[in-house]
Amino acid sequence: MKKICAILVMFLVMLGCGKEKKKEIVMSIWEGTGEEYLIETNSLVDAYSKVNPEVILKIEKIPATDYDTAMKIRNTANQLPDIFAIRNKHMYTYKDSVIDLSNTKAAKVNEFAEAYSIDGKNLGLAMYGFNEFVYYRKSVFNELGLEVPKTWNEFLNVVNVIGTQTDTIPLAIGGKDLWTTYPFGQFLPYLVKGGDNILNVMGDSNDPFVPGHPVYEGYKKTNELFTLKPAGNDPLGYGWSQETSMFLSKKAAMMAAGQWYYTDFMKEAPEEAKGDLGLFLMPTRDTESDPFRYFVTGEVFLSVPKASKMQKEAVAFLDWFFTSEYYTGYINHMQVLPSVAGVKVENSPFISVLEGHDNLEPVYQIPGKENFTKIKNAARYDQNQLSQFLLSGGDFDSLMAEWNKKWKETKAKVIGG
Repeated sequence: MKKICAILVMFLVMLGCGKEKKKEIVMSIWEGTGEEYLIETNSLVDAYSKVNPEVILKIEKIPATDYDTAMKIRNTANQLPDIFAIRNKHMYTYKDSVIDLSNTKAAKVNEFAEAYSIDGKNLGLAMYGFNEFVYYRKSVFNELGLEVPKTWNEFLNVVNVIGTQTDTIPLAIGGKDLWTTYPFGQFLPYLVKGGDNILNVMGDSNDPFVPGHPVYEGYKKTNELFTLKPAGNDPLGYGWSQETSMFLSKKAAMMAAGQWYYTDFMKEAPEEAKGDLGLFLMPTRDTESDPFRYFVTGEVFLSVPKASKMQKEAVAFLDWFFTSEYYTGYINHMQVLPSVAGVKVENSPFISVLEGHDNLEPVYQIPGKENFTKIKNAARYDQNQLSQFLLSGGDFDSLMAEWNKKWKETKAKVIGG
């Protein structure tokens, strides 16, 4: 009997050894990147297990407010997950900690790969992109006989007509909350001629706040707009929540925000207002013959750390994800700009706006490298603060002169030259 038991035990041990243990990869994302679809609506874990049953995918979602700190701590301890998402503005933070994905299938189909490469390497691949829009109430435009503007002067005219012929606020900007000014002073320097990669252009420049430089020209347009008092007589007296309430109640005709706001509007707006919502790209060009430059932000860059013991498995997952039907479903759920060539977004109001334009020229929000970051931090430069100053009626010429002097002196101290 003992002999039989011993043989049985040996058999079970051998049987267990014969089974190869499944490998596990962990992917970390922050909340707000479609986790309800990835985890609940259409489980990414289940979908990948059908394609690669030998690898177990685990998804870790972290509150957006805690995510960046959590990843920085893990990076210091060499304990980053096998795949982790990086925000656009933090790409350079991890450039020495992640592997180059340039030769992967995922990189080859990713339309943002070249624009967001660092030193010729793809250190992260954007899951998607999004655009910036001006949201407007069609009924206000119709009542005044206004058309969607195609040039900067036409946009200024729309603001002026609404402001002088109605009691409606032309363009709600909740300037009490500093960040709400970002579509203007922060983004307009990108959108004027020569504004590509503007942060790094600034980092190499001694005089970015002088006429002819894209930074100056961008703020100049911001000032031209703000001089018309588009946000009312007390633009710093209300914040984001009041801004959206004013637009929802049609006390404001327009507001500028990313496409993320569309979902919020549709959730909060009464039925009759939903059909009254229109969108257009903010025109910064001077003539209709100029290229129509529009803003594109790549976001949620998936990267693989050098410290991962599952690099091969992580790369295999990325190759599958970005080339799969699952990715198409995810993008359609999110209603964002696909980073993969050929992926179609059905019934998208955003794609319809883009397709309504000829001569489009995408401008990517490229994060600032070391030079820009050093000068920015030392000078305490904040584009939104400059925008808020102009919104309050501050003097444009003195602001530009002050900041050109400060930038030049700071650059000499922290960079030299």
